[in-house]
Amino acid sequence: MIKYPILAIDYGEKHFGLAYSDSKGLIATPLEVLHLTKRKTLENIVLEILEIANEYRIQTLLLGKPQIFEKQQEQTIKKISTFEDILKKHTTLPILTTDESFSTTEAQNMLLSTGQNTKSTRGKIDKISATVFLQEFLNSNNQKNGSI
Repeated sequence: MIKYPILAIDYGEKHFGLAYSDSKGLIATPLEVLHLTKRKTLENIVLEILEIANEYRIQTLLLGKPQIFEKQQEQTIKKISTFEDILKKHTTLPILTTDESFSTTEAQNMLLSTGQNTKSTRGKIDKISATVFLQEFLNSNNQKNGSI
C-alpha cells in the first residue's frame, strides 16, 4: 500500500522539479526546482531532496521516468537510474517510478494557456511537470482503489 504524502521528482540534466501530495493522496502541489551546478553535485541534490522530504513528512518518493521512444532516451533512463541508486543509498523511504512521458509538454501547454510566455515559464516548468505526473499517478491510484 502506498503511504502519503508523496514527493515527486522530475529528474533533469540540470534542474530537478519537485511536487508533493497532500496526506490523503488526492492533490499534487508544485514545490520548487533544485539546480545542479559546478559546486552542487548529484549527491548534494539528493541530500536537499531528503531535507525537503523530512520537512514535509514525506512517506514515499516518486521518480518520473520516460518511456523509451528514441535511442537518446536510453541515456536519460541510465542517468535517472544512477540518480535513483544515489537516492537509495541515502534513504529508507520507498521509491516508486512512474511514466512521466509528455509531462513537460503538458506543463508547457498549461503555462502557455494561462498567458505566460516561454521565457517566464523556464523556472517553473520542471516543478509543474512534477506536479502533472504526480497528479496523474494519484488519480490513477485512487481510481484503482475506488477512492474517486
